[in-house]
Amino acid sequence: MAVRLVERLRQGELPVAPEYLTSFQVAQLTGFTPKGLETMRAKRTGPKYMKVGTSVRYRAADVRAWMDAGGDA
Repeated sequence: MAVRLVERLRQGELPVAPEYLTSFQVAQLTGFTPKGLETMRAKRTGPKYMKVGTSVRYRAADVRAWMDAGGDA
């Protein structure tokens, strides 16, 4: 999965990602829905995340590491 994303990034198909991603951005990268990511957070699975006020953010490096490790729910 990560290999496909890197290839698409090289081809200019994906915008350069910021360091911190929203649930919607992570959903686009992983194929999970934002609701699915919410469920993973409740179960304490999925990529690492942090709360910024009331917003959830994911570090891009953490999402990549999670995807490289298999990205299972």
